[in-house]
Amino acid sequence: MSPLKSRPSDLFSRPSPLWLRSGIYGLLALTCILLDHHYHRLERVHQILRIWTLPLQELARVPLWTGQELGRRLTTLERLQAENDALRHELLGQAALVQQATLLTRDLTRLHALMQLGNSPRFTGQVHRLIGSARNPFVQKVLLEGGENQGLQAGSPVLTDQGLMGQITRVYPDESEVTLISNRDLTIPVEIERTGLRTLAMGTGHQGELSLPYVPSQTDVRVGDILLTSGIDGLYPRGLTVATLTSVTRHPSSAFVEITARVNAGTDSYPDVLVMAPNTAFQNLPTLDNQRHSPVHEPTHKKP
Repeated sequence: MSPLKSRPSDLFSRPSPLWLRSGIYGLLALTCILLDHHYHRLERVHQILRIWTLPLQELARVPLWTGQELGRRLTTLERLQAENDALRHELLGQAALVQQATLLTRDLTRLHALMQLGNSPRFTGQVHRLIGSARNPFVQKVLLEGGENQGLQAGSPVLTDQGLMGQITRVYPDESEVTLISNRDLTIPVEIERTGLRTLAMGTGHQGELSLPYVPSQTDVRVGDILLTSGIDGLYPRGLTVATLTSVTRHPSSAFVEITARVNAGTDSYPDVLVMAPNTAFQNLPTLDNQRHSPVHEPTHKKP
């Protein structure tokens, strides 16, 4: 006898239509809702399910919290970077202002010193500003604001609050050319402040450098001695600071000392200078090397 196939009589074990199963499940869910709403029969079940599902809920919230925290931190980082950039720009602006204020304070201090020097009874003059320098560094000349229209004259000494810088050698209507004392064609009568020795200082053609070629080897000169204008040439007043000795070399085979000096008044850090009036008391004096002697009449001999 062949075995018979038994069919289950269960409703959910047999294939059933989808609408039937959906209706049964929906009716069951509605019944649970009504029982819970009116009779609170499922409160205990709610608590047990909540305890069981709480870790899953927290785990499900992790991506959301992570995204929010990352967004907050990124926003804070962007804000801090923006504030840092703004503060850096403000600091740079303040640094520029501080540097400009320092420069202005230094210029005002030097200008005040020049004004005091120009108002002294010994040194009278006008304050003018440097506006340019020669392209050739070996020329050792600068351009001064002010010329014939401002009453400037050739031969006027030019100095800063640190000492003598040069003299005006050419005058234009509104500009003047100043030859620095370091020019190789310029010679200045000087005296050593410590000993009173008078000699000549000549420009070397290098920026801010002088040489003293005519000092005997037995002379008492030292590094650090200050050179002052002696005033014997009539061009520069006596007592102006010229330079400081930087090198003193004695050679046994030479009768003179090899001396170099550094000019105290530089042109790179002094925008304003004092132009003194030329000394007119020495203009009519004859020069010693170009004196014209009256002709001497020698007796004439006639041939017999």
